[in-house]
Amino acid sequence: MIQLVLKELKQLVPFAFLWFALSALYYITELATHRIDEESYSSWCDDYCRVGSNSDVALFTILIILIAAYNLFPREYDDSTIDFLRSLPVKLPKLFWSKIFAAWVMLFGLISLDHMIQAGLLSLNTQSLTGKSYWQVDFALLLRNFLFAVVVISHGVFLSWFRTVGLLIYCAYLIALIWLENQFGFSGIYNVLGFFDNEYSGQQLILNWAVIGFHLCVAFILYFVSYFLWTNTDSKPRAPGTSKASKILPILGVVFSFLLVIGVLAVMVGNTAKDARIRNIQAENTEHYSFTYNAEDTQAMNLLIPFVEQDYAALAELLGVTELPRIQADMTSESDHALGLASWKKIRMVLNTPLDVDPLYRRVLSHETAHVLQSTESNRKLGEFANSTGFFIEGMAQYVSFSIVSDDVSRDSNWLVSSLAWQRQNIKFAEMANRTIFDTLYDGELLYGIGDIWVHAMADACGVESLGNFLRAIGRDNAPPNLSGVAFWRSHLQYIDCELALVNNRWRQIMQDLIDNRTQGSFPEFENVAISQASDSAAIKIRADIIPDESGQLQEIYYIKIKSETQLASVVSPILSGRLKRDGANASVEFFIEPHLISGRQFRYQLGFIPMLDSRHYFNKWRTGSIP
Repeated sequence: MIQLVLKELKQLVPFAFLWFALSALYYITELATHRIDEESYSSWCDDYCRVGSNSDVALFTILIILIAAYNLFPREYDDSTIDFLRSLPVKLPKLFWSKIFAAWVMLFGLISLDHMIQAGLLSLNTQSLTGKSYWQVDFALLLRNFLFAVVVISHGVFLSWFRTVGLLIYCAYLIALIWLENQFGFSGIYNVLGFFDNEYSGQQLILNWAVIGFHLCVAFILYFVSYFLWTNTDSKPRAPGTSKASKILPILGVVFSFLLVIGVLAVMVGNTAKDARIRNIQAENTEHYSFTYNAEDTQAMNLLIPFVEQDYAALAELLGVTELPRIQADMTSESDHALGLASWKKIRMVLNTPLDVDPLYRRVLSHETAHVLQSTESNRKLGEFANSTGFFIEGMAQYVSFSIVSDDVSRDSNWLVSSLAWQRQNIKFAEMANRTIFDTLYDGELLYGIGDIWVHAMADACGVESLGNFLRAIGRDNAPPNLSGVAFWRSHLQYIDCELALVNNRWRQIMQDLIDNRTQGSFPEFENVAISQASDSAAIKIRADIIPDESGQLQEIYYIKIKSETQLASVVSPILSGRLKRDGANASVEFFIEPHLISGRQFRYQLGFIPMLDSRHYFNKWRTGSIP
């Protein structure tokens, strides 16, 4: 058995060279266009680790694995070398499974090597403060990728019996999945691309075991079916003069098998459509949106639909967009952390707010639509340079969404919180233009408000048309590829006849005016922060004195945000409330943190409060602590 496996591994060597060539091309491109010293674990792992579906990664992986699967059996039978193997004193099951096992070994080795190379490159980054590795995430990704390879190899071995027709069958399957996603917003456990749906609980990556388990079961059924197909296939060419029936029957068999698979796909489509009806998933199409939503949200959608096209048109005009993409909008999200998320021509939104605040829906939809247009207008380059443009990505979406659906109260309060944070924490543009550094020092949510003000300053200094022009400038073919941070912004703004110094001067002026003209809100400060073990439990206690600001007012509720030093940077950090304690004119606050919220002994935390009604939280800089 071992000799057979080694023989098959030698046969797969050309595939390994192909894998190495593609990997080398990828890493050379990454190293030529990214600065390792500015990459964190989450930014380097973004394509694989980001929350939600990563179907583009899955499709590329399927293509590569199918190449390996098609190398296992067809050549042996076409060249009649299978006859030699059958003449050996080895049972047919061993011949079959040695090939399968060799493919597993080869792919597992290549996948493991790829993960090790990524970890090794990241270890060269001595500047990253967000952690270098997250072992649970790494192991979960490695396990998922190997199981995915096991599944796709089964597809390839089965379909390779049909040769080219098998590829057509698989294309029909993938097209059916795309159709299901477009029509219903989901395709259930039948979607093999669901392997690459990422969800997190704290810092733990949660694999979609319903999808994985279903496809593993199907995979081993396909392996056994493939065994009977290949072991009963004659490799010898037919003699001249054979009957027409002997020529026609294999063709009819292939056609029948093709129709059978199409029939199975049709049943899957029907079952998924039935699942959608059971879930009461509704669909609504406009000129530029395809919406899917829960039936209980019909009233909210009815409030939203009349405005979506006019808001889309206003947004396109504001950015000077000429080619308007059609957007798939899944309104069934149940996220507790974000009202909306956007990716390439796709949006996910939550519809669980009171029906009398429908302008919020419009603003969130405009915000997420702005993200889609940012990607299309910049040819995806804005996301590629997210470390330098993170504040602009969110700030511009805020700016245009408030321009289209105004809410002066919310915007003014967010601007005030941002301006006070800018002054007290001495936030600099160079830190904003490096997301990794910003997130290690400040509250990441500040980028929404500060970014909104900065984009407003850019529109003031260089004209509102500069927003769309900037997107197109970074997406142009001859854009310099290796810039980052301040240099990135200076170069691209100069290309559109805008000066970074001019924008930053206007930005600082707006910030200072907001501070000078402040008439609302209370912004106390924290002093004498101490960490100790709670006397009556295993919790960790953090105590701080509270110093009122010039208004003399104190907030009643205070908050602490926790981030473990080993926590994945993209995961939402838990926020806990504290107990305010008064002692005459003195005041202090105590926070109690359960040990399970901290991995290891080191952790970081921010102290904050809500300075005014309906505003964002205000958090101080990140502090570092350790368990006593």
